[in-house]
Amino acid sequence: MSESIMIIGAGVAGINCALNAADYGTKVYLVDDTPSIGGMMARLDKTFPTNDCSICIEAPQMYEVDNHPNIEILTNTEIRKVKKTDASFKVRLVKKAKFIDEEKCTACGACMEACPVAIPDEMDGKIGGKRKLIYMPFPQAVPNVAVVDPECRHGKMREDGACVGGCVVDCSQCRECPIALCVKACQKEGKDAVRLWQSNKNLNLEVKSIVVASGIMDAKPAEGLHGYGVHQNVITNMEFERLMNAGGPTEGHIIRPSDGKHVKKIAWYQCAGRGLADGVPYCSKVCCMVAAKQTIITKEHDPSVETLIYYNDLKAYGKGFWGFYEKAKENGVRYIKARPYDVFEDPETRNLTIRYEDVETGNLMKEEVELLVLSTGLIPSDRNKRLAKVLKIELDNLGFFKEEDPMMAPLETKAKGIYLCGGATGPIDIAESVVQAGAASMKAVLRIGD
Repeated sequence: MSESIMIIGAGVAGINCALNAADYGTKVYLVDDTPSIGGMMARLDKTFPTNDCSICIEAPQMYEVDNHPNIEILTNTEIRKVKKTDASFKVRLVKKAKFIDEEKCTACGACMEACPVAIPDEMDGKIGGKRKLIYMPFPQAVPNVAVVDPECRHGKMREDGACVGGCVVDCSQCRECPIALCVKACQKEGKDAVRLWQSNKNLNLEVKSIVVASGIMDAKPAEGLHGYGVHQNVITNMEFERLMNAGGPTEGHIIRPSDGKHVKKIAWYQCAGRGLADGVPYCSKVCCMVAAKQTIITKEHDPSVETLIYYNDLKAYGKGFWGFYEKAKENGVRYIKARPYDVFEDPETRNLTIRYEDVETGNLMKEEVELLVLSTGLIPSDRNKRLAKVLKIELDNLGFFKEEDPMMAPLETKAKGIYLCGGATGPIDIAESVVQAGAASMKAVLRIGD
């Protein structure tokens, strides 16, 4: 029987699960369908309730994973087929081409400088973030190599000015590209790492256990919800996280998307869209603390910034969370129990007027702010449905993976040998994800067979 395990998803839960299992001498395949490990945590600014630097915590773990002799990282890789035998799983995977030779790439950045096209970044586009068609997911990415956008490689970005895609000869037939600027720039550096003719690779593995750590996503507001998508200065809490991140598109300067002006008055609206037909129907547990963290850090950037939080209920379920809320209040954050119902923009100043019902007094009120942040909650990963079908395990009615029995068989599924941790089971914070990762890794390592 194979003594290796596979972990699907390489966010903070998957990384800690892999490290724990590997330290017990188990061979670990850490699989993620994105170009880098790290997940959502790698893009955060700080973590609550200590407000420690997020990437400063995770980057050493990412480096350790990359250099651990018992861990093999498979990024840009999808699970296509899983067949269960008596004591193991036979897994077929597809490692999608990055169009880069990972052994030769040194992340020098010459190819990115040469690329003529910049497009809105998937995460930072709303607040002005852009990336090239050949790019690094983020500076501390592991593997620390560039990746070519498939849309560019397959000639679909020509109208945007891309140099790739205009040749009559397919890249797979030509190994000496005279057109692509990224190829020329890389060759000039003496690396020759860009491989536009690279193809997908099929992989076959046999493992005794599988851990699903597929993570979570931030919910995108419906178009027009409290002005989102209509007014530039209405953003989500994840977009604000990137706004105040020193590694983000504004280098940590808290400015308005509309005019680049430093903000002096910001409002947060908790549970935005909750209960609506296209909103998140449940409490995501962490949003209240995320808002508290963001107000505290905003005050650290500039103590003169006025911050206020509109909320219905307050969730402070973890160790130190209530004290964190108290710290926010001590820093001058105004907590208003209210139901905002409308947002208007002044066409001249681009300021926003929020109309709301004060729940405690019943009065209809209004307030003018320069920036509105919507806390929209956390939702299941968009990979869950596909994974559930391939692994033949169940999802609950919300789209998260279902545990066999949360009390008697936590983190286990009805498919023996397949385990869960982190955001795969529901909304969760970083500390709780790490605890679950340790538990799931031990279940996976100790599995003997059916």
